[in-house]
Amino acid sequence: MKKLSNKILLIVLVALIAVFTLSRLFRSPGLESNLRKNLVEVDTATVTEVRILPSKDHAEEIKLIREGKNWKVSRGERQAEGDRNSVGNMLGSMRAMHAQRLVSRKKEKWDEFNVGDKSTHVSVYSNGDKIADFHVGKLGFNQGAGGSFGGAYTYVRLSDETEVYTVDGFMESNFNNDFNEWRNKTFLKLNKDDITKITYRYPADSGFVAEKRDSLWLIGGQTADAAKMESFTNQFTNKYLTDFADGFVPEGPADVRIMLDGKAGNLATVEAWRKDEKEWILTASTQKGVYFTNKSSNFLTDVLVGKKRLLP
Repeated sequence: MKKLSNKILLIVLVALIAVFTLSRLFRSPGLESNLRKNLVEVDTATVTEVRILPSKDHAEEIKLIREGKNWKVSRGERQAEGDRNSVGNMLGSMRAMHAQRLVSRKKEKWDEFNVGDKSTHVSVYSNGDKIADFHVGKLGFNQGAGGSFGGAYTYVRLSDETEVYTVDGFMESNFNNDFNEWRNKTFLKLNKDDITKITYRYPADSGFVAEKRDSLWLIGGQTADAAKMESFTNQFTNKYLTDFADGFVPEGPADVRIMLDGKAGNLATVEAWRKDEKEWILTASTQKGVYFTNKSSNFLTDVLVGKKRLLP
């Protein structure tokens, strides 16, 4: 009887081992307990170049190259000053790229999560050495209690692996950008309290000068409306434009010129050329040689004023 009991126990033990082994082989990847935590481990301070082939435009790779504290963005022959905020958000995404779940180990599932050949492909370099390579896929959303929004996640695959993971957050928007989205969009960046003089040069000698003396603004010897000037000078602080006019070459002097001066001299100069009834081409000394259009901005409408608009 004792021998029989031992035999039964041995059979049960073997069966349990078999079940455990099979469960490890075929269990759902989302239930994997020893999930890799850090998908990408990058010291962002050492990153000198990031190459991105965006999903939205697979025509040519975009390169982001560190130059001291600044970044340059290039694509083919095109090159421009990079947007430090956009690059910073992108680097921050890599620093926090922790896996939530392993959702698939199968290559045939790549397209379902948009981490295959048509996905956003990112490769990261430090002084010429590749330190990370991965694909950023589509977004997914967690459902909270009562069907409410419970947060977003992004599908990610390391380029040399078949596994697909989810990573917390809206990562796709930090990588899947076209050339202009990576560019510096700063048009003006001034402290309005530093502005003490605004000079307008309009066609046919219709310009004017607004000058601040002590706490009062004067225009042609008349005291300007304080509230109007407060609102007006706000237009020249932290102004960003998103529509670039690459290829524009001025054929003559600007139709409008606005000079913004402070106690120490010129702070910035804005120039504008009228293209048609609705569109203008603009540039500012903040980024010399970079031209924008006013297609999606009310900036010109707000600042192209006559002196009567600023008087009581």
